[in-house]
Amino acid sequence: METADRQTSPGGRALDGVARVRLWGLLTAATASQARARVQRALDQGHAHVLVDLQGVTRIDAVGIAVLLDARRLLQARTGGTLVLCANRIVCRALRTTRTIAAFGLTAGTGM
Repeated sequence: METADRQTSPGGRALDGVARVRLWGLLTAATASQARARVQRALDQGHAHVLVDLQGVTRIDAVGIAVLLDARRLLQARTGGTLVLCANRIVCRALRTTRTIAAFGLTAGTGM
């Protein structure tokens, strides 16, 4: 997994105050603590809007979905902000199956 703490322009400046967190590979119980820490870092920086790029995720389980739901809840409680997912087919299928897809804002990704 990798993260970028904020979405940057070619000049390295934050774009519209949106933090971008990129996760890839497994988003499962085995990697949940790493994913949680990376999302938490963006939240701790005080960003009101966070984009979690999940297009490189190859597998997600219930614990991975819980990480995303927890991040959404914390972001809304702290700043009233939004958590948007850029998801692939694997993630979208898991969110639909668990009926949690409506909890997230989604942006055009390969799963849309």
